[in-house]
Amino acid sequence: MDRRGGGAYSSRRPFPTRHSNEETMLRLLTRLIGLLLLAGGFIALIVDGTRSIAAGRLMVTSINRGTAAVFPGLYQAMQASVENVSAYLWDPVLTTLMTAPVSVAFGGVGALLILLSHRRQTPLYYARR
Repeated sequence: MDRRGGGAYSSRRPFPTRHSNEETMLRLLTRLIGLLLLAGGFIALIVDGTRSIAAGRLMVTSINRGTAAVFPGLYQAMQASVENVSAYLWDPVLTTLMTAPVSVAFGGVGALLILLSHRRQTPLYYARR
C-alpha cells in the first residue's frame, strides 16, 4: 500500500479530470436532441406499423413524402435553393437520400448524437514496479 491509502490497483485516478460548464451543457444539449430524435423515430415507426397493419401491406413513410406533407412550402423552397446551387446535387443525390424511411433517419441520427454525447472513459492506470 502506498501513502495515499490505495494499493497498486487503486481505483483513484492520479489526476482528476475537470470539465468546463460549456462542455457539460453542450453534451447535455446534444443528448437531449438525440433523445428527441430517437423518440421521433420510434413514433414514426409506430405510425408506419399501424398504417401497415390497417392496409394489410407494408407502408413506409419516406423523408420525401413526410416533408412534403408536413412542410410543403419549406420542401419546395429547399428544392429551389438546392437546384440553384447545383441541379446534380438535388436530383440524384438528395432525392436518393430522401427515399429513406423517417423512422430510420430520425433513429439513426438520434442514436449517433447520443453516442457522441458520451464522455470518453479514462484509461486505468496501473503502478509499475
